[in-house]
Amino acid sequence: MSHTNELIRLVDLTKIDEKSYAFHGVDCVVVTKYNKIILQKRGGDWNRFPGYLASFGGQVESGETPMKALIRELNEELGARVKESDVVSLGAVTEAITGHTELIHVYFWRDLQNTITGCYEGNIEFFSNVQEIMNQPKVMDDTRWALEQCLDRRLLLTMDFANSKIKVIH
Repeated sequence: MSHTNELIRLVDLTKIDEKSYAFHGVDCVVVTKYNKIILQKRGGDWNRFPGYLASFGGQVESGETPMKALIRELNEELGARVKESDVVSLGAVTEAITGHTELIHVYFWRDLQNTITGCYEGNIEFFSNVQEIMNQPKVMDDTRWALEQCLDRRLLLTMDFANSKIKVIH
């Protein structure tokens, strides 16, 4: 779909040792009850990738599964109460920007129960469609890839301007 295929490597979790990566994390595309895609804009003072838009998530802690880490991170960063059954796994990836040394489990979650209470890390940015995000100059590669996966799986609504078609949310 775009250049992200060369920047992202899909990881087969059955063929790797997760401990061999320098960082083990989770990221999640989050959609509000009111169909707004929300991303975190990192402050200019952040150590890593300042000013970039990123999905919400963080590090998988010792003894924690990626799903438990995701639920904890979304609670810490958004105050959200996430049910595992409402989360869609998009896959595990590495990014060229980190030298493919970091393993990221990528997810999609829609806050149907309206549990988000705020943004407690970075600044929250609201978007009506994926094209708005793709037009931004600083978006993390795994976030772009995740959004493309959400479109391919029909998890999001967007206008495909090139073909003048509407893709429907399910």
